Amino acid sequence: MHFLTNRCLAVCLLSLVMLQLPLINHRAHATQSGRLDPHDFRAQGKDCRSCHKSVGAKETGGLTKPAGEICTACHRVPGLSHPVDMVPTFPIPADLPLDELGKMTCATCHDPHRPYINPLTGQKTKYLRRDGPPRLLCLACHKK
Repeated sequence: MHFLTNRCLAVCLLSLVMLQLPLINHRAHATQSGRLDPHDFRAQGKDCRSCHKSVGAKETGGLTKPAGEICTACHRVPGLSHPVDMVPTFPIPADLPLDELGKMTCATCHDPHRPYINPLTGQKTKYLRRDGPPRLLCLACHKK
């Protein structure tokens, strides 16, 4: 039974990765408004290695710096809406990843690899890891 569970998990994860591949390549196209995706840095002569140590099937593609440093290099947010670089004191859902030290980062709630525009709704995603009103994402961890 344990083998079957691991195999099912592996198949599910592979399926999710395969579904994401077309989304990762979406940056080659302009958004509906004609603007490039804000996380498409090719116009500035940059590529994935601007944030990732390496890119390729055999590499894990770890980040060049802590996620927060990468994000704040462009996003100067006075008074962040949520603390980062801290270890949560309660369980966090699996789809909201923590860093390798178990700390929250900007990437816990935001996925910079998501499409800028949701192809189903035409709405800006704000790169949130979950669709719907932002408050629903907050309620995944905060019950109040």
